[in-house]
Amino acid sequence: MYRETAVTPWTGALLIAAAFLFIFGVWVIFPRELHRQECLYAAEAAEYTFPRLEVRAHETPIRNSYPLYPALAAMLDRAGVPMENALRLITVFFIAAGSVLVFFSAAMGSGARAGLVGGAMYCSTFLMLGKGVDGAPETMSAFFLLSAQMCLFYFGLRRGRWNAAWPGTALLLAAGYLTGGTPVLVLFIVPLLFFRRLVSGKTKYRNWGFAAAAALLALICLGKVAIQWNLERTTTGGTLFFTGFSDPDYVGDFLLYWIMLPIRLLPWSFIAWIPFCVALQRLDDKPLFSKYLRVLVMVTAVLLWLIPGMEPRDLLYLPGALSILCGVYYELGMRRYGERLRKLAPAAEYAAPIIILLLVAGRFAPERLLEKFMSLGNSLNFRYQPETGVAILAGAIGILAIGAALRVFRKELPVWIMFLGVSVMVGIFSGVMLLPYRAQDLQRGKMGRSIRDTLESTVRDSIKKEGTAGRRLDKDELKAKVEKELSRVVLYKSGIGDFYGELFYAGVRVIRLRSVDELPDKKGPGEVYLISDGFPQNPKWSWTNLLGKTYQKQRVMLWRGRRNQRGNFSEK
Repeated sequence: MYRETAVTPWTGALLIAAAFLFIFGVWVIFPRELHRQECLYAAEAAEYTFPRLEVRAHETPIRNSYPLYPALAAMLDRAGVPMENALRLITVFFIAAGSVLVFFSAAMGSGARAGLVGGAMYCSTFLMLGKGVDGAPETMSAFFLLSAQMCLFYFGLRRGRWNAAWPGTALLLAAGYLTGGTPVLVLFIVPLLFFRRLVSGKTKYRNWGFAAAAALLALICLGKVAIQWNLERTTTGGTLFFTGFSDPDYVGDFLLYWIMLPIRLLPWSFIAWIPFCVALQRLDDKPLFSKYLRVLVMVTAVLLWLIPGMEPRDLLYLPGALSILCGVYYELGMRRYGERLRKLAPAAEYAAPIIILLLVAGRFAPERLLEKFMSLGNSLNFRYQPETGVAILAGAIGILAIGAALRVFRKELPVWIMFLGVSVMVGIFSGVMLLPYRAQDLQRGKMGRSIRDTLESTVRDSIKKEGTAGRRLDKDELKAKVEKELSRVVLYKSGIGDFYGELFYAGVRVIRLRSVDELPDKKGPGEVYLISDGFPQNPKWSWTNLLGKTYQKQRVMLWRGRRNQRGNFSEK
């Protein structure tokens, strides 16, 4: 019978912490430009006010957005943390919190080794490496969902304290709902239907704890729905249903789901099947906990497969229960299949030179050669910067050191540390090469700063023209007055795309209009600013074109409108 070398809990915890810092270090959180869905969350956080349940972007309520994530980002931003950092810091923090939760949950079932394996797996799958580097609420809502599931098992099924289990679970579910919405409730409730011992038995429900939990959840969910319904009736700009940035292909995702899922769970896919081995289930000394986790994993995986509109990021709801289950079964699996799994050691070692070669190719290979193997949407000029060369060199040294350690200590290292080492090497490659490449997409910031500069120039010219009591302003006074006036500027948006990122970098208040007819009435200001894709067809205003650009294959124009008294229009 195969037995692995034991790793003390403190040593294992330090290894996981070091791996986490390598994977999700400063290069992940540093303020590179907002990317894709981060633009929406930045706009939501910038406009969020405490305490409210609705979420707005450009003064328009977003139906399927929830307040807890933008509220935390807003708190960090107003405390002095740049918005880009704030969004990603929350995501990374809850990955770490999820790893800690998985550790204690798995250790509760099968000891410290199970906890170490589960914690390492949770934070180092390729899914987490790819989706955990952007600011998004899914890691936060996944943490609350897993916390609710573990609270229900520990206080309810294990200890029978249902008056503590139900309220605690409801509080965590409420936090999950206010972060991730209805999918969190669905992924919690549907698996319960498959637990006969939990669903049956009236004593589990005939207590004040269940009544309080049901009332709390109903109050929060109905309150959110009522507020949203009222906003849809009263908000001038209407409401939006944010559908993400990917082009949904339900049939393709449906057919490829069970192929892509093991790939996204690499390198831990090689042990993810162990808890579902019937031969090992017979040897389990705590079958209730394992059955509970297996049902959570299987039902969650099937729901994520069947529900239309689910995106790859939604798979972050799956690794929590799966990591705990793999930790619980790890020792049983190693006893029976350890010798076979040890044969993966050479593959882990050879990953190091392969990744180093990819680094070298990314640094020195001609762009024409790389375009034959991949589609390059951004420039590769970043690789010629001195700091990039230093980062690539340091990354190559780190990857080489990990590969050498896997080679030298091949016989002593546990299998889970080999998997963790491979994940760290891939994480270093991603942080050194992929993230800087993606950060070259500077169009949003450039466009936003162009709008900002145009508004600033227009406001400055107006202030100079009007003067102040006949006195000419000095440079500092002019700058202060321009900043004050810009803080009052309202930029209306009509007829163009969302432009959440671009207008976030413009740094002014934005209001979305369904049409230019919704501009302020006669009681409103005598001057407005509008961004649209063409000439605003509103005869109440005289328009001056301040900026015209073709951006993302769309005409974008910035207008200044002055209340028209005679019906004359001007354009320059």
